[in-house]
Amino acid sequence: MSIFITNGILHVADAQNKLRAKGQEQPAFIDDYTLLDIETTGLNPYRDHVTELGAIKVRNNKVVNQFSQLVVYPRSNHVPTFITNLNGITEELLCSKGIPVKTAMAEFRQFIGEDIIVGYNVNFDLNFLYDLTQKFNLPRLSNDYVDVLRLARVYYPFKRNRLLDCMQRAGIAEVEEHHGLADSLATKKVYDDFRMHFTDQLLMKAQAKLKNIDLLGPKLAPADLGIHPPINNKKIVFSDEISMSKSEAIQMVNNLGGQGQIAVQADTNYVVLADKGFFSKNNFLWQQAQKYNRAGAKIKRLSESYFLNMIDEWARS
Repeated sequence: MSIFITNGILHVADAQNKLRAKGQEQPAFIDDYTLLDIETTGLNPYRDHVTELGAIKVRNNKVVNQFSQLVVYPRSNHVPTFITNLNGITEELLCSKGIPVKTAMAEFRQFIGEDIIVGYNVNFDLNFLYDLTQKFNLPRLSNDYVDVLRLARVYYPFKRNRLLDCMQRAGIAEVEEHHGLADSLATKKVYDDFRMHFTDQLLMKAQAKLKNIDLLGPKLAPADLGIHPPINNKKIVFSDEISMSKSEAIQMVNNLGGQGQIAVQADTNYVVLADKGFFSKNNFLWQQAQKYNRAGAKIKRLSESYFLNMIDEWARS
């Protein structure tokens, strides 16, 4: 096997350095950890940015320290209106109360230390934070983690499982504040509620949900793809310059419900290009895609790193 998932982590021969080297998920109930929650301007760590960092440090299942900090950037601090409506954070607030993101992130990374991280849908937070630690040459955020959302999906199967839903079902609160520290404290209450009510069988079921798949093996059944498979029904072309095996990449796409194409066509969805030279105007595949786009096609270009991290997110879900 050269492209496979083990315990929710994607492994790709010759291209592992393209992936965020995040830690291993551990569905478990632990007593010593750092629980974190961040606020951002959107969902995409490549495009959006962090506005608030929040966390609590827990020892023997008791909160012993807290972290809460707004952050400001040297260039744009624009906050979309819908985000302000959600959490009340404005550009003016960031500029008046925030500290430089480099300083804030260094303090936050030190606060986390080597702890196991706990959070709700925590991979979302980890993606932003991992990229910031890399940007500012801080210790890599490869801590193992507990995702409370996975526990919620087992405890409340076939239901909507936002943090707010779990808070309301457990009688913790009727509203979610959408602030890092407040939501960290609320998530701990949800985690503690599960701790009280989980059986060994439920915990084993949560642990069994971690994916273990040979992505070059048989085509996955629709049920195995989950709710939001990233490349299902997508037609994808790979550049010859990518680091991973092009033939294996095509096979992986086919096994994940997509269609690997040999050449760009009008119905192509994604063109995956090597990281080096991604923005080059002389890239032949992208030039071909642009011709189709000018005629009405909607082909997007993805870097190899972006594409593989997209698959890794699905692997960890």
